[in-house]
Order: sequence, then C-alpha cells, then structure tokens
Amino acid sequence: MIINFVGYYVAWLGLVLFGNVFVPFALALLVIHLLGVVTHPSRQKAELKLIVSVAMLGSLVDGLLTQLSIFHFHRGSLLPLLSIPYWLVILWACFAATLAHSLKVLSKSKILQALVGAVFAPLSYVAGYKFDAVQLGYSVFSTYLVLATVWAVIIVVCFSLKDKFLSEVSCD
Repeated sequence: MIINFVGYYVAWLGLVLFGNVFVPFALALLVIHLLGVVTHPSRQKAELKLIVSVAMLGSLVDGLLTQLSIFHFHRGSLLPLLSIPYWLVILWACFAATLAHSLKVLSKSKILQALVGAVFAPLSYVAGYKFDAVQLGYSVFSTYLVLATVWAVIIVVCFSLKDKFLSEVSCD
C-alpha cells in the first residue's frame, strides 16, 4: 500500500514537472505495479481493464473541461480532439492504479469517496497550476468549485469501476 502511494506521487510529480518527457518512466511504474504488486494473472488483467477504463474516462472529462476553457495546456504534444497532453492520460492511469491499493480505505463509503474527491482532487490541479503544468481559464476559486463538483462524482464512478472489474476476480 505504501509502495503504491509513493509510486503514484513519484509519477504525479514527474509528469507534472516534466510532462511528456516523464511518460516512459511513469509507464514503467505502472508495469512494475502490474507485475510486482499484483501477482495473480487474472487480477493483473482486471486491474489493467480498470486502469484503461479510468484513464479513458478521466481523459474524456479533462478533455471536456479543456473544451469548456476550464483548463489550457500549452506544454508538450496534445492529444487531438481532447486537447490534453499525453502525460495527463498517463497520470489518470497512475491514479487508477491506486484505487484498489493506497485508496482502498475509501472503498466502503461513497460519501467518503465524494468528500475526498471534492476536497483533495482539485488541490492536485491547483498544484499543477502552481507548477505551470496547466493554465486555468477562470480564477483558482471558481476552478476549484467546478473541479470539486466534477470530482465528487467522478471518484465515485472510478470506485464503481474498480468494484465491477475486481469483483470478477476471485483471488487477491
């Protein structure tokens, strides 16, 4: 659990500070997670489904927020249509890898998930803004309120995806 937590924050910091240049390192951390932390093949397959699904969902949400001018990204190559950087997709994948491990404590309570999502997730974006990884289209406070609302819902959806994919696996 601690290794998963540290791995996520190493990936977060590297991706936010170095952008697309850090993508190979973050992908290596994900592979280490899947091969080292998750040891049963059927569990690896379920976690991979979770990681891909959450990365797609998060990328679509951040792409929509970008289209609504909540965010502006200028650093590095951007994904066509979504206008978000590749590193942000990988960051979503790294976040997904925490759901069944370092964030497992949130699994039992949708209310706690929504509260944690509403309070802490927007702080990650504000920190990204402070590190110049993203520009905000509105004030920090207004952006925080929008993100709090979005994340109160999206984190619950992410945990529901975790429950769906990992309940299909009978082993730990």
